[in-house]
Amino acid sequence: MIIRRYLLREVTLNFLGVALLLSVMVFSTTLIRLLNDILEGRYPTDILLMLFALKGVGNLVFILPLAFFLAVMLAFGRLYRDSEMVVLGACGVRPGQLLRMVAMLGTGIALLVGVLSLYFAPWVDRYAESLVAEASARTEIEGVIPGQFNVTGEGGPVIYAESFDGEERRLKGLFVNYSEGKLQYQLTAEQAYEQIDRKSGRRYLVLMDGYRYEGTPGMKGYRIMHFREHGLLIQDQVPADATPPRDAYSTGQLLASSSPADMAELQWRLALPVGTLLLGLLAVPLSKTSPRRGRFGGLALGFMIYLIYNNLLLVAKSSLSRGEVSAYIGMWWVQVLLLALLWLLYWRGNRMRGPARAS
Repeated sequence: MIIRRYLLREVTLNFLGVALLLSVMVFSTTLIRLLNDILEGRYPTDILLMLFALKGVGNLVFILPLAFFLAVMLAFGRLYRDSEMVVLGACGVRPGQLLRMVAMLGTGIALLVGVLSLYFAPWVDRYAESLVAEASARTEIEGVIPGQFNVTGEGGPVIYAESFDGEERRLKGLFVNYSEGKLQYQLTAEQAYEQIDRKSGRRYLVLMDGYRYEGTPGMKGYRIMHFREHGLLIQDQVPADATPPRDAYSTGQLLASSSPADMAELQWRLALPVGTLLLGLLAVPLSKTSPRRGRFGGLALGFMIYLIYNNLLLVAKSSLSRGEVSAYIGMWWVQVLLLALLWLLYWRGNRMRGPARAS
C-alpha cells in the first residue's frame, strides 16, 4: 500500500507539472492567435478574455492525454535511473502491479478527458460562436481602436479615428480609405456614427461634415467632394442560417446522425479518452531504461510513437468522414494497433526478464 501511494504520488506530481507546462505553451499560442484576430478586426476587443478562457480550457482535451503519457514516462524513467525499480522488484513489485496502478490513475484521467471531449468542448465551441455573433451584432464602431488603423471585416474599409465618444457613440476625427476596382477613395470627417438598415441587416458608417477624394493612384483627374453626410457600407448582411462547425455539434446530435462526417467526429471524441488510457499503459514499458541512459532515454521513442498514433487517428478520421471505410472499422483500428503494440512490449519485457531458474 505504501509503495502504491509512493508510485501514484510520483506520477501525479509529474502529471501536474507537465500539464501546467503544456497549458502555458498552448494558452500562449491561443492568446497570440486571438490578439492577431482582434487586430485584424475579426473579434471585438471586449470579448478577448472570455474567448481566451473558453478556448484555453477547451484545449485541455488535447493537453491531458499527452501530459499523462509524458508523466508516466518521466516518473518511471527516474525510478529506473535511480535503480529504485530494482529495489521495488526485490520487494515483490511485479510489472502487472505497475500496470494496474497506472490503469487506476489513467481511468480517472480518461473519464475526465471523456467528459471534456463529449460534452464540455462542444459546448465551449457553441458558446464561443454565439459570443462572437452577439458581439458582432452589437456594433462595429465599438471595435474601432482610436489612434490606430482598423480594418472592418475582411477586405473592408480601413478606418482611423482620433477618439471615440462613448456617450454619443460617435467616432471623432476620422480618416477612411477603401477601394472599388482601380479607384481609391479617401474620406475625412469630423465625426461618424453607425446605422443599421433593419430590412437588409446591413451596417453603414455615416460620416458627417467631411471630404471625399476619389481617383486612381499615379493618375490625374482626382475628384474632391464636400459632404454633410456620407453613408459607407462596412458590413454586409450575414446569413442567419449559417451552419456551425461540426466540432460544435452536441454529442446527442452526432449519435442521432448517420452522416459519415458526423460519425467521424463522434469516434474522434471517443478516441481521446480511450487513447489517454492506452498511452498511459504504453508509457510503462517505454520508460524502461538503464542508469547509463538517464531519465530521458526513452522519450524520443515515446514522442515518435505518440506522433504516429495521432497522425493515424487523423488519417482514420478523414477516411471515415469521406465514407471510405465502414463505421464499424472507423477509427478503432488505430486503437487496436496501439493495444497490439502494448501487448508486444509487455510480452517482450516479460520474456527477456532473465534466465529461468533451475528447478
